[in-house]
Amino acid sequence: MGLRAVFAAALPGIFDAAGEDAIFTPAGGDPIPCKVFIDFNVMLQPSGAEVQVWQQGTTIEALLSVLGREPNRGETFTLDIPADDTTYTVQAILEDDGLTVKAVVT
Repeated sequence: MGLRAVFAAALPGIFDAAGEDAIFTPAGGDPIPCKVFIDFNVMLQPSGAEVQVWQQGTTIEALLSVLGREPNRGETFTLDIPADDTTYTVQAILEDDGLTVKAVVT
């Protein structure tokens, strides 16, 4: 068994144990309950140009096996936790390794 298979087997348990409850709402179709990791004040390099100015933003990471596909711009994640029931809108995909996807959200 390769390292990728090990990660694929372990990630659902990690997200279930340590992730935040959320609802992914695709543009079409039913909302999908999921677990996510949310990071605030992430340093993001602006896309489309080589510049030395960075911006801070928020990212959400989720399991592709639960979402079924990479989220599209404008789709949302709503956190379902007592301290934060905010809806975050996908602006861009930052990373997609085939197991998880990390989106820049506002």
